Amino acid sequence: MKKNKFITKLFLGCLTLSAGLLLSDHAFATSTEASEQENMITESSQKLAQLKETKQKLSEQKIENNNQLSTVEKKIQKIQVDLDQLEKLEPIGTISETSEPDNDHTVILKAHFSPLTVKENSATEKKSQLTELKQKRLSLESDSKSISKQESERSKQETQLSEKIAQVSKQKAEQAKQPDTRSAIVAAAKTHLGKPYVYGAAGPDAFDCSGLVQVAFASAGRTIGRTTVDQETAGVTISVAEAQAGDLVFWGSHGGTYHVGISTGDGSYIHAPVPGDVVQVATIASYSPDFAVKVL
Repeated sequence: MKKNKFITKLFLGCLTLSAGLLLSDHAFATSTEASEQENMITESSQKLAQLKETKQKLSEQKIENNNQLSTVEKKIQKIQVDLDQLEKLEPIGTISETSEPDNDHTVILKAHFSPLTVKENSATEKKSQLTELKQKRLSLESDSKSISKQESERSKQETQLSEKIAQVSKQKAEQAKQPDTRSAIVAAAKTHLGKPYVYGAAGPDAFDCSGLVQVAFASAGRTIGRTTVDQETAGVTISVAEAQAGDLVFWGSHGGTYHVGISTGDGSYIHAPVPGDVVQVATIASYSPDFAVKVL
């Protein structure tokens, strides 16, 4: 008998050690995940700041480019006007009057001329300027399109980074709340320790197993089903060894469960057992659940 008692104590000790190791591993995993999230937020925020700085430079460059384009456009218009005026000038001189013959019988012609060579030279020069300006305009327009495309790409990247930061920050905030919610559920269940089991009861003076679960979750602002079958579908199925504080532990098969308790995360759970008994804490070693469900 003593030997059996020793073996039982050793078995329970091993279970407690295993639960402790699981909790330690979970704490390490949670800490690592939080660190990775923080690094991701920091890196994304730095990239976002760089994107905003690049966008500001692109905006300034675009303004300068548009100013140059406006100046070139005005010059083109002015040269075009000058060319139109040159086209209207008479191509050759015209005689406006003659003088009386002198002693040598020479007739002196008085004429008004718009020399053809001057007109052609001026027109050629302006056409050359016009060609250069039009080429520059094309180059500036191309630059504007390129800048606009870069701005669009940066805006898209900025939106993606902002959404990523918001998503990770939300996950981080939710994970930070989870330990508090889990603790609150366990604490709420513990306030009913010692109250009698009554079938169909959900407080405040008596409970059945699923009634205790429903009230504990409601105290933490969480809505969950009333029956064990409803409650087993409220989350993701996990092994009993993976259960943390606030997770649910069940007896029976999926869709046919007949009992439920709230894990305390240390190899124990709180439950309302059977008629004639009271709400109490039990260990998985004394009455082992068949599976667990992660609700939070």
